[in-house]
Amino acid sequence: MKQRFMLDTNAVRLLLERRSPQLDQWFVEERCSLSAIVAAEIRFGLARRRLPEARAALVRDLLEVLPVEAFDEQVAKIYGQLRADLQRLGSTLAAMDLLIASQALALERTLVTHDQVFANVPGLLCCSAC
Repeated sequence: MKQRFMLDTNAVRLLLERRSPQLDQWFVEERCSLSAIVAAEIRFGLARRRLPEARAALVRDLLEVLPVEAFDEQVAKIYGQLRADLQRLGSTLAAMDLLIASQALALERTLVTHDQVFANVPGLLCCSAC
């Protein structure tokens, strides 16, 4: 089975700008998905900012073709345990980052991100795809 990837917001930007041949390849091979949390962050960005229409249309089109992974009970279980574990370790993540990490762990996805905060999450596989 081929490795599957969950894209963080900054990886979506790389994909939109075609700045990562590796990420482009994974996309073509249909090995990428989005957390529902990342999709929500991107949709918030679209609603908040005035992007040129061509750029906004490109973002909307990408959101239509990338699978969006639902936040379900299994992810909620991982979230609860992960948050408690990190708290015991004296570590923390921003709320949205913790939700994204929980979903990647629950779905056994490699998180594609440039955000170094995810390096503190036990068991989470991350890569940058540059």
